[in-house]
Amino acid sequence: MLRYGAFRKASARYGARARGRASARRRASARRRASVLVWAFTLIVLVSLLAGCADLAQLLISGPEEAPVAVFVAPTPEAAYPTEMSTAARILARGELVVGVRYDLEPFSYITADSQLVGLEIDLVRELARRWLGSSDAVRFRQVRSDTALEYIAEGSVDVVLAGLIHTQDAEVWADFSPPYFANGMAILTYPDTGIQGLVDLSGRRVGTVSWTGSQGEVTAAATVTPTFTTHNNFLDLVEVLRRREVDAYVDRRHRLERVRRMVTGSVIVGQWAWEPMALAFRQDDPFFANLVQLTFLDMAADGTRDALYDRWLPGTSPPSLDLLPGSAPAPSLAASPQQISRLDVVSRIRDRGTLNAGYFPTLWPYSGDRDDGVPTGFEVRVLERMAELWLGSSTAVTFVPVTDRAEALQRLERGEVDILLGAWEHTREGELGADFSITILDDGVGILSLATNPIDDLPALNGQSAGVVVGSAAEAAVPQLSQGAGLSAVGYSTFEAALQGLQAGEVAAVLSERRPALEAHFRQSGYVFTDRRYTYRPIAFAVAEGDSDFRDLVNLTLMALEERGIYQELYSLWFDDPVPDLDTWPGLGVVSLSVQR
Repeated sequence: MLRYGAFRKASARYGARARGRASARRRASARRRASVLVWAFTLIVLVSLLAGCADLAQLLISGPEEAPVAVFVAPTPEAAYPTEMSTAARILARGELVVGVRYDLEPFSYITADSQLVGLEIDLVRELARRWLGSSDAVRFRQVRSDTALEYIAEGSVDVVLAGLIHTQDAEVWADFSPPYFANGMAILTYPDTGIQGLVDLSGRRVGTVSWTGSQGEVTAAATVTPTFTTHNNFLDLVEVLRRREVDAYVDRRHRLERVRRMVTGSVIVGQWAWEPMALAFRQDDPFFANLVQLTFLDMAADGTRDALYDRWLPGTSPPSLDLLPGSAPAPSLAASPQQISRLDVVSRIRDRGTLNAGYFPTLWPYSGDRDDGVPTGFEVRVLERMAELWLGSSTAVTFVPVTDRAEALQRLERGEVDILLGAWEHTREGELGADFSITILDDGVGILSLATNPIDDLPALNGQSAGVVVGSAAEAAVPQLSQGAGLSAVGYSTFEAALQGLQAGEVAAVLSERRPALEAHFRQSGYVFTDRRYTYRPIAFAVAEGDSDFRDLVNLTLMALEERGIYQELYSLWFDDPVPDLDTWPGLGVVSLSVQR
């Protein structure tokens, strides 16, 4: 196990090993080329001597059309950029995006019969180049393997990698990732007339697997079923068996099934039971480039570009569901990039201090607030205390620093006076450009608050009655969309307290509000009902300083560990009465200790 504070040293060692392995690969490749040339020359001489035919020797050298002998030209060496130079600055200096892809991953990235490199990943990267550099041709592709792709990022020979990589907890240690562009995972390829819809339908069926994929074990581990397995060593053999209907289904990871679906007419993919997000990988501690990648991916999902790519390469398959961040801030321009990556090290700061400094709002109950005796409390406070327990060995190893203004709080975060911010921090597009955020810990979306004597559980139940909204709030912004088909009539109030008074006075039948102020009224005062339904998405997360991938990873992996151990669910149920949300977690197991102690 690596300790989190050792990430940078480990990354340096990893990069050194990667460069060493890359050098070794280049030397080995040179030796192989030399061996091939020696062997070919020897063969030509032998054939010429044995056959006594100079024309035959020339044919072997030139080919049947008497083409001139090719002269080896050394490739133009890759420009050497300083390690600290940011990814966007490298792209601008080079004038193109250098991308690592596989050449054998149909329909994602593969070589066609006429030697063209095509696929979903190829088109996706060309779209990035078009948006960032003004030309979809401003891309240079390098062939990589999935198992060693991250080495190329570590050594700086590519800017990004798309090679069927799965965003796992393990991989997060070595790279940062985009939102997912494909939902991989175990699934079933069959024909509609088999009636197979999921794992439970495989009992008694003939199921084909490929031996080296481990799919048979995945099936038996996921469910108690008794199919008749037929195992094949060759992928294409199984394709033919399926085409001849000698098996009822083929079980494998979805990216391979998508290829077979294109080859076997009438086949369908059903019953996916695992979530393995495929994502674009890039270098850590590069906050500008991380913002650029994330917001561009969200833009492509919002404007239909991603759906169009799916219609071309994966027709009939839905892209992964992405929660679009609230806000309207545009993706940054590549030209606005800083020259250097970040060298921030929050983990060392926490370790040296022996405590975590957390900025919180004393009046945002039930998310964060002070009790009557001045002790901080609230859902986010309790979550952070459990995180500190894993990091520093004690839930009391947190110094809660009160803040009252969000702009001032962000400045204190940037200056290093606090390590993390809590208290209903909404993850927006604008916020993403000024801080980093953890995975979403709850949804503070707009809901309906009404009187217990006249409960309103849905918009149609208003039945023409008016609803109050706070002027300038997310609820007011959502009214035009919510009004479609519901005939919603909204009355604006200057403050939430004024809207409550209007509700009590009968001026409106309900109040549309973000959850935090409505929950405070609901739990502190009797006589109110607040729905579980959210009409907007308002992600709440912990905010951390930009540019420290290690610390953001630590926060996220710790939240995932709390959920895995049931602690997150327990704390959520103590503070809220709606169903516990599922955190956005990555597959795999973290390869680092969550402790930051020496």
